[in-house]
Amino acid sequence: MIAALRHAALVVVLALLFQACAEWQPLPPMSKMQTADCERLFGEMDQRVEEYHVADAGTARIAGFPGLRVNRFLASFANENLTDKAYAAWLERLRKLDETARLIEWRNLTPEAAAGLQTYFGADIGTALAMCGHILAEQDLSSPDRRSQLLSAAQPPDAYSTWQRLFGLYFLSRWAIVEGVWRVQREMREPFIKAEQDQALTGELIRYAPPEADALDIAEVAKILEQSVGNPLHIPEPSELQLNQLFASFAPIWTVDTANDNDRIGTAHIDAEGKAYIDTNASIVYRLVSHTRVGDQVLLQLNYLIWFPARSPESWMDIYAGPFDGLIWRVTLGMNGKPLAYDSIHPCGCYYQIFPGEGVRVVQPQDGSEPILSPTPITGLKPNEQLTIRIASRTHFIRSVAVDGPASGAIGYRWLDYDELRSLPMPNGQHRSLFDKDGLVQGSERPERFLLWPMGVPSAGAMRQWGTHAIAFLGKRHFDDPRLIEKLIRPLWE
Repeated sequence: MIAALRHAALVVVLALLFQACAEWQPLPPMSKMQTADCERLFGEMDQRVEEYHVADAGTARIAGFPGLRVNRFLASFANENLTDKAYAAWLERLRKLDETARLIEWRNLTPEAAAGLQTYFGADIGTALAMCGHILAEQDLSSPDRRSQLLSAAQPPDAYSTWQRLFGLYFLSRWAIVEGVWRVQREMREPFIKAEQDQALTGELIRYAPPEADALDIAEVAKILEQSVGNPLHIPEPSELQLNQLFASFAPIWTVDTANDNDRIGTAHIDAEGKAYIDTNASIVYRLVSHTRVGDQVLLQLNYLIWFPARSPESWMDIYAGPFDGLIWRVTLGMNGKPLAYDSIHPCGCYYQIFPGEGVRVVQPQDGSEPILSPTPITGLKPNEQLTIRIASRTHFIRSVAVDGPASGAIGYRWLDYDELRSLPMPNGQHRSLFDKDGLVQGSERPERFLLWPMGVPSAGAMRQWGTHAIAFLGKRHFDDPRLIEKLIRPLWE
């Protein structure tokens, strides 16, 4: 009897070992990779990413297309009659989004999870991901059925929770926050009405200036933009050098009313326990390129993000206070080289406002959605002049925007790419994203989320990742909506 039990146990162990070997059978050499091998590779990686909670929320996976991801901008092309060349160019951008996200997720895996996958891949991870991405994309490019399916499926989810709105009785409860929206907008608009010298200070005014660089004039900006749209989708894609020049030319000076360290511009870090924080010993501005669509044109957008350690409480009942705060300032460039508009949010997606440029005005939505705050137009910016954005203490609201000459006596800030936030180094040599799998900064939650829960914004008030910014409680509006600027501005003569 005992011998029979031992024999049965040995059979079970051997069966499990054979199953494990089958599961971890190495992939063939890169030169012999097939579609099934690549689907297996991506599936295995997705499983590990899900298991270790390191999924990147910046772009959306596309069901049935494991080597592609999409954002709202690229999704806007899916309903158009794309030529074969335009479709191929669009498909390559979806593939590149996936490759970038997978490399970030790979880097954020624990050493144990990464080592297991490395053995399984039997190749350099970057080479394997690129090779398989191209193999799967070739299938999507050559199959009419796959093309049709992809064009239908390439739609990212919106940043709102339908079930929250449903169970929160949104269409009734929304009226309870209308006055609150108007009150906040009045508070944000008030400093623009007062003369700057009449605005009371809470602390010390500290200025932060960008690295010194020669600013491009309007004609030079227009030339760069014109030369960069020579692709089938006509997307402005300047070179890295040209982007550096553009970012430097439109970089703002930040002037912050500083009452304590929570009002100082800092740098995002992850500590040894995996907790995120903002270090104010170094002032960093994170840069991100995006695009918008106005009519049949695609326009380039320059995004500048600053982080503060926290929003200090006004009182013990301040539901908007908590760790982490910041500001995103975005410049939308017209093809003539001039800014078409400037707009801004906090990283929570809150407090959206837009500043029209020369020759345009803001129009209010007529669909009952949240009104648009537009404190003042910004015009007349000349070469060698910079915008100075004055920021309030505690709330970090924009108090004024002025055209100035070069800053003197300012703290110099440095540049970092926004993607750095998607994979930050830890003291133990590992990496972790500032954002969780839902695109939220853990630890930045606000008590306001309980009050605003029926509005459908997950964890309202928490800081969130690019691509997940809901910017209105009434209606639906996204900061990365490629038609947002088009919806909000009109020429002055219309």
